[in-house]
Amino acid sequence: MIKLLKRILSKRRNRIILYIFILIAVGFGNYLVKNVEKNITRMFTLNEEAPAPYFPPYPAVTVDKRDPALIKRGEYLTKAGDCLACHTNSPEKGKPFAGGLPMQTPFGIIYTPNITPDKKTGIGNWTADQFVTAMREGISPNGHHYYPAFPYLYFNKVSTEDLLAIKIYLDSIPAVSQKNKPNAMIFPFNIRFLQSGWRLLFFNPVKTGPYQPNPRQSVQWNRGAYLVEGLGHCAMCHTPSYHVVSEKIPLGAPMRQYNLTGAKIQGFLAPNITKANLDKISEEELIKVFTHNRLIGGGQVEGPMLEANQNSLRYLTHTDLLAIATYLKSVQSKSPPLPKGGIGKAVYENYCSGCHISGAGGAPKFGDAMTWAPVLQKDKEIIYKNAMKGIGGMPAKGTCLSCQDQDIKAAVDYMLKPVMNSRGKMTLVKKQKKLTAADGKRIYEKNCSVCHTSGYQNAPMTGDKKVWKPIIDAGFLAAYTHVATGAKHPQGACINCTDEELLAAVKYIMQQGAPNKNYTLW
Repeated sequence: MIKLLKRILSKRRNRIILYIFILIAVGFGNYLVKNVEKNITRMFTLNEEAPAPYFPPYPAVTVDKRDPALIKRGEYLTKAGDCLACHTNSPEKGKPFAGGLPMQTPFGIIYTPNITPDKKTGIGNWTADQFVTAMREGISPNGHHYYPAFPYLYFNKVSTEDLLAIKIYLDSIPAVSQKNKPNAMIFPFNIRFLQSGWRLLFFNPVKTGPYQPNPRQSVQWNRGAYLVEGLGHCAMCHTPSYHVVSEKIPLGAPMRQYNLTGAKIQGFLAPNITKANLDKISEEELIKVFTHNRLIGGGQVEGPMLEANQNSLRYLTHTDLLAIATYLKSVQSKSPPLPKGGIGKAVYENYCSGCHISGAGGAPKFGDAMTWAPVLQKDKEIIYKNAMKGIGGMPAKGTCLSCQDQDIKAAVDYMLKPVMNSRGKMTLVKKQKKLTAADGKRIYEKNCSVCHTSGYQNAPMTGDKKVWKPIIDAGFLAAYTHVATGAKHPQGACINCTDEELLAAVKYIMQQGAPNKNYTLW
């Protein structure tokens, strides 16, 4: 083999071809890495919760010659599947079910399609069989494969009867003429055919669905399993996904052995909802999470779960909610392996990081001594107690109901370690050095440039004096306050930045918008 390789490389032409091939491979690799990193950064900005979440109303239906009871049943099932959340462009208060919602992924943007009965832009011309195939197998009437952002892995378990009822309901809502936006996926993920490889690895429609009742379980349990594993697609958020290199690059394929043991989604934590964490919680207490938006142990439900509650779960009957609670409290799954660093790091990453990595709700940011200063003034035992019992918007044990007291203490110790000195004293470890203009530029280029150099999501483009004039006129303090605490995109993508780093980045970008001013003294 080595001799053959030497003989091939002995010819100058072959060496040139090999060098070109290597250059192309390296260039393509750099292209992928750069664009995936850019999309991950965009995910942090796009997925920040809006100041006033918009929950679109369900539209009135037209009965015509259709069976009213069947339409009503289809509406109920559609609500159970939370179809409204994805197929409505809620950030722009779009029309219900008309699609257009941008779903940012590491591989690009997927725009949800119009599923109203419009015959040109919606699904008005779809046959019943085409609808069932799309829902159960993830294949469109045109024959292309849907991306797994569409939860057909779970809808695969829904009965044909229920799928047809959903189709009858969707045929009865107002038709909206709204063209579907083309997806903006990076190459080669924009090639639909490549989904065949993903499906070969992670999806077999024949083996997984539809749902078959377990004869050893009660009718109530089976109903709960049908809703949770099917229409509810709870595992899509609450189950860890296979990923590439990092959890930040999920493949949309759940690790079934860790079913419902918790995961991170859109910057929020979807907690463990198996028996291990819910065993000591009553069914009625769990139901209140769905109907009252109240976390077990205190605090308010936020993010994607709040959307699921408002658009879906609050419409379900108490009987169905009780079935869901009964099933969840029975699920026994293998626990994911602990990350290197022990139980403290594991609890932090699985339950605490959702708030403490970004400072959401006023939570002190991990590693930022300044935000921990008020906490460090308290006795350590009080900090432990607050973490275990809950305080303010923080629920008891961070929703880790199965955690022992020593586990929570380990998590607290893990969070305190970066802001404690070598003697274990709770004090600010070091005074932050004064950051320079060069530091501001570096922080900007790493965290802010992806949006501000392209105008993505209407971000004011760096150096555009016309766009920046009203911001400059409003004053530096107003701009900094908006970036640091703005409800829509607090801190942009710089979620791990200290206050000093954030200040340096804002000074740099403001200076580009007004070169004649001097922001160094701020």
